Amino acid sequence: MPTSTNTTATYDDIAPLICVTRPYYALENLHSSAPGRATAVIPVQAPPGRQTQVIGVGEVGRHLAALGLSAAATSSPAAGRHFYLAHRTVGRMYPAGESPAPGPLIGTAVVQGQNRRQVVAHTELRDSAGTLIARMDVQYKVMTAGVFHRLMGPPTETDADSPENPYVAPMPVRDVSVHGPYGSAKLEVRADMCRGHFDGFPALPVSMASYASFEVFHRVLDLAAGPDSRWRCGAFRLKAEHLAMAGQTCTVEIEPAKPRLASRAFSGTVRTAEQRKAVRVWVDYDVV
Repeated sequence: MPTSTNTTATYDDIAPLICVTRPYYALENLHSSAPGRATAVIPVQAPPGRQTQVIGVGEVGRHLAALGLSAAATSSPAAGRHFYLAHRTVGRMYPAGESPAPGPLIGTAVVQGQNRRQVVAHTELRDSAGTLIARMDVQYKVMTAGVFHRLMGPPTETDADSPENPYVAPMPVRDVSVHGPYGSAKLEVRADMCRGHFDGFPALPVSMASYASFEVFHRVLDLAAGPDSRWRCGAFRLKAEHLAMAGQTCTVEIEPAKPRLASRAFSGTVRTAEQRKAVRVWVDYDVV
């Protein structure tokens, strides 16, 4: 880990300390030159679909959350591997993301508060010219590997070894129903949808729960603005209270919300039959 001598830590140093692996973890050229700080190239793996920015907000959330926990691992007050569960996020996408400068997108993360049970990281995404494309603050619940295993029980299965990357494909929602500005659907959580996210404990990443919300929102948007309409993401928030495990069926619900920094907003809730709310996301947007 980086020390006062400013030795740079790389992925090889950080990987044994974190809870995510490829393909969920997709950062490139990860490095940390000081405790609590990390920088990486952010890939664009999934098509943004109907969002106007070159990278969708769900993928931004996935990559920046991975970068934030990587930064946290470099300054952890306890040694060894930890599980970082993204519990709350607050962020914003910026219009510059529609036409960024040529070259790679660069993510940075700085730890802003940390103890043995939780950590907060501020993350930013910029283009090659340094223009801000997105920012996101992430609050994680932190558990040692031992505590996580006692909470979750013994591993249920090894990580799926399919060569496909599940994080580049649309979420397979079914039974979609739309009534005005409201929408609902079902989502079967499969182990192959969780690859690289808590190996042995296949749980739907919260960023992928947001992907499911966007799939249903697009059906709502079809009815409200037409099938060719696109939308620009503004401010967004996410709150995760429970994990949806492989084998469970989730209900995905969309409803209108009060906008903060845009003309419209929606909220999406993803929950299992046993949970009132597993993951909830609020998104400001403008139709363009």
